[in-house]
Amino acid sequence: GGDDRLKGKVLATVFYEPSTRTSCSFQAAMLRLGGRVVHVTEQFSSAKKGETLSDTIRCLACYADGIVLRHPRLGSAAEAAAATSVPVINAGD
Repeated sequence: GGDDRLKGKVLATVFYEPSTRTSCSFQAAMLRLGGRVVHVTEQFSSAKKGETLSDTIRCLACYADGIVLRHPRLGSAAEAAAATSVPVINAGD
């Protein structure tokens, strides 16, 4: 069950590290609240071509109303938040 308070909203989940529970919990919560999810992993991101984290976040901010980030580098969530006005949730750094 759930409600539609996030209907029409998109959440980008950006995971540079493997995660089952954290990833699924954010996705399930968004879906239960009527929103949609765009999921990005390092394997399928432009980071493989050298794109910086800040550039990736700025790009995703054009599509998403919020961003969940899991990244192995300490301080990466703060860097991401500084690159955009879209809310960034730290899912582990």
